[in-house]
Amino acid sequence: MVTRAAVNRSKLVRSLVRTGPVGIAVLLGILLVASSELSYRDARRAAGIVSEREGIRLFQRIVMMLAPKGEEEISPKTLHEVLESNRTFGLTYVAIYDAASADWSAPVAQAGQPLLAATPPFIGSPVIGNGRVRMVFGPPRGGPAPPPALLPPPPPLPGLKLAIEFEPIASMEAVHRGLAGLVLSIGASLLLTLAAIVLARRAEQAERAEAELTAQRHLAHLGTLSAVLAHEIRNPLASLKGHAQLLAERVTEAGLSARVDRVVSEAVRLEHLTSDLLEFARSGAIHVAPSNPRTVVERAVRATEPDRIDVDLEGAPADWRLDADRMHQVLTNVLENALAVTTPPARVQVAALPRDGGLLFTVRDRGPGVPTAQRQQIFEPFHTTKTRGTGLGLAVAKRIVEMHGGSIDVRDVEGGGALFRIWVPERASGVAA
Repeated sequence: MVTRAAVNRSKLVRSLVRTGPVGIAVLLGILLVASSELSYRDARRAAGIVSEREGIRLFQRIVMMLAPKGEEEISPKTLHEVLESNRTFGLTYVAIYDAASADWSAPVAQAGQPLLAATPPFIGSPVIGNGRVRMVFGPPRGGPAPPPALLPPPPPLPGLKLAIEFEPIASMEAVHRGLAGLVLSIGASLLLTLAAIVLARRAEQAERAEAELTAQRHLAHLGTLSAVLAHEIRNPLASLKGHAQLLAERVTEAGLSARVDRVVSEAVRLEHLTSDLLEFARSGAIHVAPSNPRTVVERAVRATEPDRIDVDLEGAPADWRLDADRMHQVLTNVLENALAVTTPPARVQVAALPRDGGLLFTVRDRGPGVPTAQRQQIFEPFHTTKTRGTGLGLAVAKRIVEMHGGSIDVRDVEGGGALFRIWVPERASGVAA
Protein backbone atom coordinates (compact mmCIF):
# COMPACT_ATOMS: atom_id res chain seq x y z
CA MET A 1 0.00 0.00 0.00
CA VAL A 2 1.35 3.42 -0.97
CA THR A 3 1.57 5.72 2.06
CA ARG A 4 1.00 9.48 2.06
CA ALA A 5 4.68 9.98 2.98
CA ALA A 6 5.74 8.04 -0.12
CA VAL A 7 3.41 10.11 -2.28
CA ASN A 8 4.81 13.32 -0.81
CA ARG A 9 8.37 12.13 -1.41
CA SER A 10 7.49 11.30 -5.01
CA LYS A 11 6.00 14.78 -5.51
CA LEU A 12 9.10 16.36 -3.96
CA VAL A 13 11.39 14.39 -6.27
CA ARG A 14 9.37 15.40 -9.33
CA SER A 15 9.40 19.03 -8.21
CA LEU A 16 13.18 18.95 -7.76
CA VAL A 17 13.62 17.36 -11.18
CA ARG A 18 11.55 20.14 -12.79
CA THR A 19 13.08 23.04 -10.88
CA GLY A 20 16.64 21.67 -10.64
CA PRO A 21 17.83 22.91 -14.06
CA VAL A 22 16.37 26.37 -13.38
CA GLY A 23 18.10 26.57 -10.02
CA ILE A 24 21.43 25.46 -11.47
CA ALA A 25 21.11 27.96 -14.34
CA VAL A 26 20.32 30.80 -11.91
CA LEU A 27 23.28 29.84 -9.70
CA LEU A 28 25.66 29.69 -12.67
CA GLY A 29 24.32 33.03 -13.89
CA ILE A 30 24.89 34.63 -10.49
CA LEU A 31 28.46 33.29 -10.36
CA LEU A 32 29.11 34.50 -13.90
CA VAL A 33 27.78 38.00 -13.18
CA ALA A 34 29.65 38.17 -9.86
CA SER A 35 32.92 37.22 -11.57
CA SER A 36 32.40 39.85 -14.28
CA GLU A 37 31.46 42.45 -11.66
CA LEU A 38 34.74 41.81 -9.84
CA SER A 39 36.64 42.14 -13.12
CA TYR A 40 34.83 45.40 -13.86
CA ARG A 41 35.68 46.80 -10.42
CA ASP A 42 39.32 45.82 -10.87
CA ALA A 43 39.33 47.56 -14.24
CA ARG A 44 37.95 50.74 -12.67
CA ARG A 45 40.57 50.62 -9.91
CA ALA A 46 43.32 50.06 -12.46
CA ALA A 47 41.98 52.97 -14.54
CA GLY A 48 43.26 55.48 -11.97
CA ILE A 49 46.78 54.04 -12.02
CA VAL A 50 46.83 53.83 -15.82
CA SER A 51 45.48 57.41 -16.08
CA GLU A 52 48.27 58.63 -13.79
CA ARG A 53 50.88 56.92 -15.98
CA GLU A 54 49.31 58.45 -19.10
CA GLY A 55 49.42 61.90 -17.48
CA ILE A 56 53.08 61.53 -16.52
CA ARG A 57 53.94 60.45 -20.05
CA LEU A 58 52.11 63.46 -21.52
CA PHE A 59 53.80 65.75 -18.99
CA GLN A 60 57.19 64.46 -20.03
CA ARG A 61 56.39 65.00 -23.73
CA ILE A 62 55.14 68.54 -23.09
CA VAL A 63 58.17 69.44 -20.96
CA MET A 64 60.47 68.21 -23.71
CA MET A 65 58.68 70.55 -26.14
CA LEU A 66 58.62 73.55 -23.78
CA ALA A 67 61.99 73.20 -22.00
CA PRO A 68 64.10 74.73 -24.81
CA LYS A 69 61.89 77.83 -24.76
CA GLY A 70 62.21 80.56 -22.24
CA GLU A 71 59.42 81.58 -19.95
CA GLU A 72 58.70 84.61 -22.12
CA GLU A 73 58.35 82.41 -25.20
CA ILE A 74 55.57 80.20 -23.71
CA SER A 75 52.53 81.89 -25.23
CA PRO A 76 49.01 80.68 -26.03
CA LYS A 77 50.22 80.03 -29.58
CA THR A 78 53.02 77.81 -28.29
CA LEU A 79 50.62 75.90 -26.05
CA HIS A 80 48.21 75.51 -28.98
CA GLU A 81 50.99 73.91 -31.01
CA VAL A 82 51.76 71.60 -28.08
CA LEU A 83 48.04 70.72 -27.81
CA GLU A 84 47.70 69.89 -31.50
CA SER A 85 50.88 67.80 -31.44
CA ASN A 86 49.55 65.64 -28.61
CA ARG A 87 45.84 65.28 -29.51
CA THR A 88 46.48 61.75 -30.72
CA PHE A 89 47.57 60.92 -27.16
CA GLY A 90 44.29 62.31 -25.78
CA LEU A 91 45.46 65.79 -24.73
CA THR A 92 42.53 68.26 -24.69
CA TYR A 93 43.76 71.13 -22.52
CA VAL A 94 47.09 72.56 -21.39
CA ALA A 95 47.81 75.63 -19.20
CA ILE A 96 50.80 77.32 -17.58
CA TYR A 97 50.52 78.92 -14.11
CA ASP A 98 52.90 80.99 -12.04
CA ALA A 99 54.37 78.65 -9.41
CA ALA A 100 54.28 81.40 -6.80
CA SER A 101 50.57 82.15 -7.34
CA ALA A 102 47.70 80.30 -5.65
CA ASP A 103 45.15 81.69 -8.11
CA TRP A 104 44.09 78.88 -10.45
CA SER A 105 41.62 81.07 -12.30
CA ALA A 106 44.25 83.14 -14.14
CA PRO A 107 46.75 80.99 -16.09
CA VAL A 108 49.73 82.61 -17.71
CA ALA A 109 48.77 80.94 -20.97
CA GLN A 110 46.36 78.15 -21.99
CA ALA A 111 45.07 76.24 -24.99
CA GLY A 112 41.89 74.16 -25.29
CA GLN A 113 38.77 74.16 -23.10
CA PRO A 114 38.94 72.79 -19.51
CA LEU A 115 36.05 70.66 -18.21
CA LEU A 116 37.19 69.92 -14.66
CA ALA A 117 37.69 72.05 -11.57
CA ALA A 118 40.74 74.27 -11.69
CA THR A 119 42.20 73.09 -8.37
CA PRO A 120 43.12 69.39 -7.97
CA PRO A 121 43.56 67.89 -4.50
CA PHE A 122 47.26 67.08 -4.98
CA ILE A 123 49.94 68.10 -7.41
CA GLY A 124 50.77 65.07 -9.51
CA SER A 125 47.56 63.28 -8.53
CA PRO A 126 44.86 62.62 -11.19
CA VAL A 127 41.32 63.99 -10.93
CA ILE A 128 38.89 61.98 -13.08
CA GLY A 129 35.46 63.10 -14.33
CA ASN A 130 33.38 63.89 -17.42
CA GLY A 131 35.49 61.47 -19.42
CA ARG A 132 38.60 63.59 -18.69
CA VAL A 133 41.61 63.43 -16.38
CA ARG A 134 43.21 66.60 -14.92
CA MET A 135 46.71 66.68 -13.49
CA VAL A 136 48.95 69.49 -12.28
CA PHE A 137 52.73 69.26 -12.17
CA GLY A 138 55.12 71.58 -10.40
CA PRO A 139 56.48 72.48 -6.97
CA PRO A 140 53.65 72.52 -4.39
CA ARG A 141 52.88 75.88 -2.76
CA GLY A 142 50.64 75.53 0.25
CA GLY A 143 47.94 72.95 0.82
CA PRO A 144 48.46 69.27 1.63
CA ALA A 145 51.58 67.52 0.46
CA PRO A 146 51.10 65.07 -2.41
CA PRO A 147 51.59 61.33 -1.89
CA PRO A 148 55.24 60.55 -2.72
CA ALA A 149 54.36 57.65 -5.02
CA LEU A 150 52.21 59.91 -7.22
CA LEU A 151 54.64 62.82 -7.57
CA PRO A 152 56.77 62.70 -10.74
CA PRO A 153 60.27 64.20 -10.90
CA PRO A 154 60.34 68.02 -10.53
CA PRO A 155 59.55 69.70 -13.85
CA PRO A 156 62.35 71.51 -15.64
CA LEU A 157 60.14 74.62 -15.92
CA PRO A 158 61.44 76.90 -13.18
CA GLY A 159 58.84 79.17 -11.67
CA LEU A 160 55.94 77.55 -13.52
CA LYS A 161 53.24 74.93 -12.93
CA LEU A 162 51.80 72.89 -15.76
CA ALA A 163 48.10 71.81 -15.82
CA ILE A 164 46.79 69.37 -18.40
CA GLU A 165 43.51 67.65 -19.18
CA PHE A 166 43.36 64.57 -21.37
CA GLU A 167 41.11 61.72 -22.37
CA PRO A 168 42.35 58.53 -20.67
CA ILE A 169 42.36 56.43 -23.83
CA ALA A 170 44.15 53.37 -22.48
CA SER A 171 42.35 53.29 -19.12
CA MET A 172 38.93 53.86 -20.68
CA GLU A 173 39.53 50.99 -23.06
CA ALA A 174 40.17 48.73 -20.07
CA VAL A 175 37.03 50.01 -18.32
CA HIS A 176 34.95 49.61 -21.47
CA ARG A 177 36.22 46.07 -21.90
CA GLY A 178 35.32 45.31 -18.29
CA LEU A 179 31.87 46.86 -18.74
CA ALA A 180 31.33 44.96 -21.98
CA GLY A 181 32.28 41.74 -20.20
CA LEU A 182 29.82 42.52 -17.41
CA VAL A 183 26.99 43.26 -19.87
CA LEU A 184 27.74 40.09 -21.83
CA SER A 185 27.77 38.08 -18.62
CA ILE A 186 24.40 39.49 -17.57
CA GLY A 187 22.99 38.72 -21.02
CA ALA A 188 24.42 35.19 -20.96
CA SER A 189 23.01 34.67 -17.46
CA LEU A 190 19.55 35.80 -18.55
CA LEU A 191 19.65 33.63 -21.65
CA LEU A 192 20.83 30.65 -19.61
CA THR A 193 18.04 31.14 -17.09
CA LEU A 194 15.46 31.65 -19.84
CA ALA A 195 16.61 28.49 -21.62
CA ALA A 196 16.38 26.53 -18.35
CA ILE A 197 12.86 27.88 -17.70
CA VAL A 198 11.75 26.96 -21.24
CA LEU A 199 13.19 23.47 -20.89
CA ALA A 200 11.60 23.03 -17.47
CA ARG A 201 8.21 24.14 -18.81
CA ARG A 202 8.50 21.80 -21.77
CA ALA A 203 9.39 18.96 -19.42
CA GLU A 204 6.40 19.84 -17.25
CA GLN A 205 4.12 19.97 -20.31
CA ALA A 206 5.46 16.63 -21.51
CA GLU A 207 4.89 15.15 -18.05
CA ARG A 208 1.36 16.58 -17.97
CA ALA A 209 0.63 15.26 -21.47
CA GLU A 210 1.92 11.84 -20.49
CA ALA A 211 -0.22 11.88 -17.35
CA GLU A 212 -3.28 12.87 -19.39
CA LEU A 213 -2.58 10.13 -21.92
CA THR A 214 -2.22 7.61 -19.10
CA ALA A 215 -5.49 8.82 -17.59
CA GLN A 216 -7.24 8.54 -20.96
CA ARG A 217 -5.96 4.99 -21.41
CA HIS A 218 -7.09 4.16 -17.89
CA LEU A 219 -10.53 5.60 -18.61
CA ALA A 220 -10.70 3.68 -21.87
CA HIS A 221 -9.91 0.42 -20.05
CA LEU A 222 -12.46 1.28 -17.38
CA GLY A 223 -15.03 2.01 -20.06
CA THR A 224 -14.40 -1.27 -21.83
CA LEU A 225 -14.56 -3.20 -18.56
CA SER A 226 -17.71 -1.34 -17.52
CA ALA A 227 -19.43 -2.09 -20.82
CA VAL A 228 -18.58 -5.80 -20.59
CA LEU A 229 -19.76 -6.06 -16.98
CA ALA A 230 -22.94 -4.09 -17.63
CA HIS A 231 -23.88 -6.24 -20.62
CA GLU A 232 -23.14 -9.45 -18.74
CA ILE A 233 -25.12 -8.34 -15.69
CA ARG A 234 -28.07 -6.65 -17.40
CA ASN A 235 -29.91 -9.75 -18.74
CA PRO A 236 -29.70 -11.90 -15.57
CA LEU A 237 -30.52 -8.81 -13.51
CA ALA A 238 -33.66 -8.14 -15.56
CA SER A 239 -34.74 -11.72 -15.02
CA LEU A 240 -34.02 -11.47 -11.30
CA LYS A 241 -36.00 -8.25 -10.96
CA GLY A 242 -38.94 -9.59 -12.95
CA HIS A 243 -39.23 -12.73 -10.87
CA ALA A 244 -38.84 -10.76 -7.64
CA GLN A 245 -41.65 -8.43 -8.69
CA LEU A 246 -43.91 -11.39 -9.51
CA LEU A 247 -43.06 -12.94 -6.17
CA ALA A 248 -43.81 -9.65 -4.37
CA GLU A 249 -47.29 -9.58 -5.91
CA ARG A 250 -48.12 -13.05 -4.55
CA VAL A 251 -46.60 -12.89 -1.07
CA THR A 252 -49.08 -11.88 1.59
CA GLU A 253 -47.09 -12.51 4.77
CA ALA A 254 -45.90 -9.15 6.12
CA GLY A 255 -42.39 -10.21 7.16
CA LEU A 256 -41.70 -12.10 3.97
CA SER A 257 -43.22 -9.32 1.83
CA ALA A 258 -40.73 -6.78 3.28
CA ARG A 259 -37.83 -9.04 2.38
CA VAL A 260 -39.09 -9.52 -1.17
CA ASP A 261 -39.56 -5.76 -1.55
CA ARG A 262 -35.94 -5.37 -0.39
CA VAL A 263 -34.85 -7.74 -3.18
CA VAL A 264 -36.81 -5.71 -5.75
CA SER A 265 -35.35 -2.36 -4.57
CA GLU A 266 -31.80 -3.71 -4.65
CA ALA A 267 -32.41 -5.12 -8.14
CA VAL A 268 -33.62 -1.69 -9.26
CA ARG A 269 -30.50 -0.10 -7.75
CA LEU A 270 -28.29 -2.55 -9.61
CA GLU A 271 -30.21 -1.78 -12.78
CA HIS A 272 -29.42 1.90 -12.33
CA LEU A 273 -25.79 1.00 -11.78
CA THR A 274 -25.59 -0.97 -15.02
CA SER A 275 -27.23 1.93 -16.86
CA ASP A 276 -24.62 4.31 -15.44
CA LEU A 277 -21.83 1.94 -16.42
CA LEU A 278 -23.13 1.71 -19.97
CA GLU A 279 -23.45 5.49 -20.17
CA PHE A 280 -19.90 5.93 -18.89
CA ALA A 281 -18.62 3.44 -21.48
CA ARG A 282 -20.63 5.04 -24.25
CA SER A 283 -18.42 6.16 -27.15
CA GLY A 284 -18.88 7.95 -30.43
CA ALA A 285 -19.36 11.59 -31.33
CA ILE A 286 -21.86 14.03 -29.91
CA HIS A 287 -24.45 15.37 -32.35
CA VAL A 288 -24.18 19.14 -32.28
CA ALA A 289 -27.12 21.10 -33.68
CA PRO A 290 -28.84 24.44 -33.05
CA SER A 291 -30.65 24.06 -29.72
CA ASN A 292 -32.43 26.20 -27.17
CA PRO A 293 -30.42 26.28 -23.90
CA ARG A 294 -33.51 27.40 -21.98
CA THR A 295 -35.37 24.27 -23.03
CA VAL A 296 -32.37 22.10 -22.06
CA VAL A 297 -32.29 23.61 -18.55
CA GLU A 298 -36.07 23.36 -18.09
CA ARG A 299 -36.06 19.67 -19.12
CA ALA A 300 -33.27 18.90 -16.62
CA VAL A 301 -35.16 20.72 -13.85
CA ARG A 302 -38.39 18.81 -14.59
CA ALA A 303 -36.43 15.53 -14.54
CA THR A 304 -35.31 16.15 -10.94
CA GLU A 305 -37.21 18.10 -8.26
CA PRO A 306 -38.48 21.35 -9.81
CA ASP A 307 -40.16 22.53 -6.60
CA ARG A 308 -36.71 22.76 -4.92
CA ILE A 309 -34.90 24.59 -7.73
CA ASP A 310 -34.76 28.31 -8.61
CA VAL A 311 -34.22 28.87 -12.34
CA ASP A 312 -32.69 32.02 -13.85
CA LEU A 313 -32.81 32.07 -17.66
CA GLU A 314 -33.22 35.80 -18.16
CA GLY A 315 -29.80 36.19 -19.83
CA ALA A 316 -29.80 32.83 -21.63
CA PRO A 317 -29.56 32.94 -25.44
CA ALA A 318 -32.43 31.44 -27.44
CA ASP A 319 -30.12 29.44 -29.71
CA TRP A 320 -26.81 27.63 -29.26
CA ARG A 321 -24.99 24.80 -31.00
CA LEU A 322 -24.81 21.77 -28.71
CA ASP A 323 -26.06 18.21 -28.27
CA ALA A 324 -29.29 18.95 -26.38
CA ASP A 325 -29.87 15.37 -25.13
CA ARG A 326 -26.33 14.91 -23.82
CA MET A 327 -26.27 18.37 -22.23
CA HIS A 328 -29.63 17.59 -20.60
CA GLN A 329 -27.92 14.56 -19.07
CA VAL A 330 -25.03 16.72 -17.80
CA LEU A 331 -27.36 19.18 -16.09
CA THR A 332 -29.51 16.39 -14.66
CA ASN A 333 -26.46 14.70 -13.10
CA VAL A 334 -25.16 17.96 -11.61
CA LEU A 335 -28.62 18.96 -10.32
CA GLU A 336 -29.11 15.56 -8.67
CA ASN A 337 -25.81 15.96 -6.84
CA ALA A 338 -26.76 19.50 -5.76
CA LEU A 339 -30.16 18.37 -4.49
CA ALA A 340 -28.56 15.49 -2.57
CA VAL A 341 -26.39 17.85 -0.47
CA THR A 342 -28.98 20.65 -0.07
CA THR A 343 -31.24 20.28 2.94
CA PRO A 344 -34.74 21.82 2.60
CA PRO A 345 -35.92 24.50 2.88
CA ALA A 346 -32.66 25.65 1.23
CA ARG A 347 -32.94 25.69 -2.55
CA VAL A 348 -30.69 24.87 -5.50
CA GLN A 349 -30.09 27.58 -8.11
CA VAL A 350 -29.48 27.01 -11.83
CA ALA A 351 -28.78 29.64 -14.49
CA ALA A 352 -27.53 30.01 -18.06
CA LEU A 353 -25.87 33.07 -19.62
CA PRO A 354 -23.25 34.01 -22.23
CA ARG A 355 -19.73 34.31 -20.80
CA ASP A 356 -16.19 34.60 -22.28
CA GLY A 357 -17.24 33.76 -25.82
CA GLY A 358 -19.27 30.72 -24.73
CA LEU A 359 -22.37 29.56 -22.90
CA LEU A 360 -22.08 29.16 -19.12
CA PHE A 361 -24.41 26.96 -17.08
CA THR A 362 -24.15 27.37 -13.30
CA VAL A 363 -25.59 25.16 -10.57
CA ARG A 364 -25.29 26.29 -6.96
CA ASP A 365 -26.12 24.07 -4.01
CA ARG A 366 -26.40 24.86 -0.29
CA GLY A 367 -24.30 21.99 0.94
CA PRO A 368 -20.97 21.93 2.84
CA GLY A 369 -18.92 22.82 -0.25
CA VAL A 370 -16.13 20.84 -1.87
CA PRO A 371 -12.64 20.77 -0.26
CA THR A 372 -9.88 22.06 -2.52
CA ALA A 373 -8.11 18.69 -2.52
CA GLN A 374 -11.25 16.98 -3.93
CA ARG A 375 -12.21 19.47 -6.67
CA GLN A 376 -10.49 17.38 -9.32
CA GLN A 377 -11.23 13.98 -7.76
CA ILE A 378 -15.00 14.40 -7.80
CA PHE A 379 -14.95 14.23 -11.61
CA GLU A 380 -13.07 10.93 -11.60
CA PRO A 381 -14.97 7.66 -12.17
CA PHE A 382 -16.29 5.85 -9.08
CA HIS A 383 -15.33 8.68 -6.72
CA THR A 384 -18.23 9.35 -4.35
CA THR A 385 -18.81 10.47 -0.78
CA LYS A 386 -22.33 9.03 -0.67
CA THR A 387 -23.24 5.78 1.05
CA ARG A 388 -25.30 4.85 -2.00
CA GLY A 389 -24.27 5.82 -5.51
CA THR A 390 -21.99 4.82 -8.37
CA GLY A 391 -19.69 7.84 -8.47
CA LEU A 392 -20.16 8.08 -12.24
CA GLY A 393 -22.57 11.01 -12.58
CA LEU A 394 -19.97 13.79 -12.59
CA ALA A 395 -17.47 11.67 -14.55
CA VAL A 396 -20.06 11.23 -17.31
CA ALA A 397 -20.86 14.95 -17.17
CA LYS A 398 -17.19 15.86 -17.51
CA ARG A 399 -16.74 13.56 -20.52
CA ILE A 400 -19.78 15.02 -22.33
CA VAL A 401 -18.72 18.63 -21.64
CA GLU A 402 -15.18 17.94 -22.91
CA MET A 403 -16.65 16.33 -26.04
CA HIS A 404 -18.28 19.72 -26.64
CA GLY A 405 -14.84 21.34 -26.33
CA GLY A 406 -15.86 22.93 -23.02
CA SER A 407 -14.94 22.64 -19.36
CA ILE A 408 -16.55 21.93 -16.00
CA ASP A 409 -15.27 22.91 -12.57
CA VAL A 410 -16.44 23.58 -9.05
CA ARG A 411 -15.64 26.21 -6.46
CA ASP A 412 -16.94 27.31 -3.08
CA VAL A 413 -18.95 30.53 -2.95
CA GLU A 414 -19.56 33.16 -0.32
CA GLY A 415 -22.56 32.29 1.82
CA GLY A 416 -21.89 28.55 1.73
CA GLY A 417 -22.34 25.80 -0.79
CA ALA A 418 -20.60 24.90 -4.02
CA LEU A 419 -20.93 26.38 -7.50
CA PHE A 420 -20.58 24.08 -10.52
CA ARG A 421 -19.70 25.91 -13.74
CA ILE A 422 -20.26 24.27 -17.13
CA TRP A 423 -18.84 26.24 -20.06
CA VAL A 424 -19.47 25.37 -23.71
CA PRO A 425 -17.71 27.31 -26.52
CA GLU A 426 -19.72 29.15 -29.14
CA ARG A 427 -18.68 26.83 -31.96
CA ALA A 428 -18.96 23.47 -30.24
CA SER A 429 -18.38 20.49 -32.51
CA GLY A 430 -18.83 16.77 -32.05
CA VAL A 431 -15.66 15.13 -30.75
CA ALA A 432 -15.14 11.40 -30.58
CA ALA A 433 -15.09 10.10 -27.02
